[in-house]
Amino acid sequence: MQNSRSSWKRILLTSGVAGALAVPLAVAPAAATDRTDWTVQVIASGLKNPRGVTALRDGTVLVAEAGEGRPGCAVGEKCVAATGAVFAVDGNRQGRVVTGLASVAEGAEAGAPASANGPSNVLPDHRGGYIVVSGLGGTTGERTALGADAATLGTVFRTSDNKVLADLTDHETRLNPDGGDVHANPWSLVRSGCGFLTTDAGANTVIRSAPGGRTSTAAVVPKNELPSGAAESVPTGIAKAADGTVYVADMSGGQVDASRIWKIAPGGEPEVLATGMTNLVDIALDEKGDLLALSYSQAPLAGPPQPGAVFAVGTGTGDVTEIPTDGKLKQPTGIEADGNGGVYITNKTLGTDGELVHLSR
Repeated sequence: MQNSRSSWKRILLTSGVAGALAVPLAVAPAAATDRTDWTVQVIASGLKNPRGVTALRDGTVLVAEAGEGRPGCAVGEKCVAATGAVFAVDGNRQGRVVTGLASVAEGAEAGAPASANGPSNVLPDHRGGYIVVSGLGGTTGERTALGADAATLGTVFRTSDNKVLADLTDHETRLNPDGGDVHANPWSLVRSGCGFLTTDAGANTVIRSAPGGRTSTAAVVPKNELPSGAAESVPTGIAKAADGTVYVADMSGGQVDASRIWKIAPGGEPEVLATGMTNLVDIALDEKGDLLALSYSQAPLAGPPQPGAVFAVGTGTGDVTEIPTDGKLKQPTGIEADGNGGVYITNKTLGTDGELVHLSR
């Protein structure tokens, strides 16, 4: 069955989905006894639609919170409010280090969690503050209709003065690189030279940005040609190795076992490194140069939520090994290695009772 781009971008909106340090994980089949060796510890709770997580070399962990839009928004109406944030954990101290960032959410029925678009990934700004990529789920016209408070949605911006460093929504609206529906939903970013590489889950692209706000299409992530039909790629996680190799994960329309991880060598074309996983929403590099991949759900997104999963993926071989989590990951969205043999994951990421958890053995 043909999967339309807009339907899967709506799933990203309604389900809450899209500098590496290390975790030494062997890319080999996990023994049955390993299932009790891994523990999942809640580090922080009460997070508002948490998305990407970033571990810094000093031990600080950052979480991008997409916020909750405007509480009290009428059912079916999209409302913008300054409820997005950057949350930090530094040893025993934790809390929001930046608040008041733009967030948009559609009013939900009483008792239903509000799924928001807003900050989806964060990096430290060398000049102070943070660099944030924000989701949107739309076009420049739709953003304008939301009002002036929505100006940073669908962009890369810095928190010190809310200056937009790259407008990914403008790029998609003007150029529509993949020729499909015009729809921008930036998801994750890495530094690249003096600028950034950003995945756009709505546009099926990886966008390069440079100083001065210049943007260019670094890659169009191809559809996945499945027996059931062509599935939109929906690129999500991105990681960059020290040698310049870039890795990109895609959801492949949410089809079971269809998610792919792409490997892009410097100056090369995207090549599939690994597949066979489902609903990949993020990836991170470990200290061996291999990958950690996070599944939002190992089942189709329609129906009751199913547990997510974590995989170790060999960057040299493409071998995939599941890391046991005993079904404790519920709608996870962001993953990062901590440099000490553990992994940070944002969990329960739909609504305002999200978690940051630590996976260790």
